[in-house]
Amino acid sequence: MSARAEPLRTPQPLNLPVLYIGVVALLIAGLQPVVLGGLVEAGRLSVSGIGPAATVELLALGLACGGSAALLRPTALRTKLALAAVAHALCNLATLWVADGALIGVRAATGLFAGVMLWSTVGMISRSARPERQAGVFVTVQTLAQLLLAAVLPRTVMAAWGVDGALVALAAISVTAAGAALGAPRGYAPLPRPEGRGGGFSPLAWAGLAAVFLYMAFIVAIWVYLEPLAAAAGLPPARAHDAVAAALAMQVLGGLVATVAGDRLPAGPVLIGAGVINLGLVAALSAHPAGPAFIGLVAVFGFLWLFVLPFHTVLLIAIDPSRRAAMQLGAAQLLGSSAGPLAASLLVGDTDAGGAMRLAAACLVLALTLIVGVTAVMARRTVVPA
Repeated sequence: MSARAEPLRTPQPLNLPVLYIGVVALLIAGLQPVVLGGLVEAGRLSVSGIGPAATVELLALGLACGGSAALLRPTALRTKLALAAVAHALCNLATLWVADGALIGVRAATGLFAGVMLWSTVGMISRSARPERQAGVFVTVQTLAQLLLAAVLPRTVMAAWGVDGALVALAAISVTAAGAALGAPRGYAPLPRPEGRGGGFSPLAWAGLAAVFLYMAFIVAIWVYLEPLAAAAGLPPARAHDAVAAALAMQVLGGLVATVAGDRLPAGPVLIGAGVINLGLVAALSAHPAGPAFIGLVAVFGFLWLFVLPFHTVLLIAIDPSRRAAMQLGAAQLLGSSAGPLAASLLVGDTDAGGAMRLAAACLVLALTLIVGVTAVMARRTVVPA
């Protein structure tokens, strides 16, 4: 039987500076095509280096977020976050003067400091009385910020100074996050102590984290190969860009709907239902539908992407009321987001991205299997008294 924990005595309210720090930490997730593409154009990164650079930074971000949750105490938050944000700014500036392997190393260091910044936001959400609402607000604001910068940077600082303008802008934004740290709480209340022996996760909690990892691997394995998939469906590049734009717009809508309605919906059935719909989307996209149908399917995919993310938090808290598993949510999501494209890259050809769809489908089926199993076990434990 899973360990039970006392409820939170002092839930953490939404803190806008901490929310902002988490948004800044994850900006690169939406800006990698802009930044890494600019580095290639500047001759400081090869085309073959884009994948390692992108993967290493997100892996470092996820590992640092999870490691911070396991090792750092939620005290002296203002100092820790200010130092992490300043170091993050310095790493963005350091990218101005490095190339190739050294550049990849600097981006890995950037991810490490971003992981500490994200840890503070995950900690706030995990300690919330309404985690699904705070998570919905976070993913929506995060997506809007990425969309805004992805549209503005190429037309402003990058038009004048190339990729160096974008890196300086990101460094300046990180400095503002260091200033925002002054408005963060001094610390968070300790998480409830789980009953029973040991402080490790239960098998059920590990299953929940694995489901999150696989779900994100499914999503991003498709996302990074969206343009080749559009080409296979006969869409010209301009129409493929329309599909991306439709997906991004629907992501924002999905996050808003989860924010408004998330507290009235059960996590398990929502995740299972969304997963079943996503299986249908994978099957339909694999059949290379015509232009409008392809764009419509990708738009639904984008909506479900952000709609389900807050329910990952709710599921993990239901599995582990001590909320320690939920503290590892950012790590599981980011590691899955990195592993999915990396694994898919081993299965795609020079002109055929069908292997990415097969890999994504396998990850989704495994994630759904784990979610169904976890939900069934928790339902039995609810019915049968301890």
